[in-house]
Amino acid sequence: PKTYDFGTGAGFYLNATTDKYKTHYNMLDYITKELPYLVAERFNVLPGKASIMGHSMGGHGALTIALKSPGVYSSVSAFAPITNPSQVPWGQKAFQLYLGTDEAAWKQYD
Repeated sequence: PKTYDFGTGAGFYLNATTDKYKTHYNMLDYITKELPYLVAERFNVLPGKASIMGHSMGGHGALTIALKSPGVYSSVSAFAPITNPSQVPWGQKAFQLYLGTDEAAWKQYD
């Protein structure tokens, strides 16, 4: 769907598993693998001094990634993060489209 709260302008830092989105929507891999490599390749960064941040849905993603990756990030910042997205309509909408209707699959991101 083309709405402000899904897709282009909004998204959780997760890897989609539904057929429609799994090929091109792998934000978890991008944020945790591709982006750090690109930054390290192009800028003089200190190894072991990574941070992660996000706003709203991205703030949620930053928090869940940092909490699941002890020792990887020196800091985490979340500006107005969404918390417990499986309990709100826009979180349910996004999770259903990215992850499918099995709510058990949403728990790893909630």
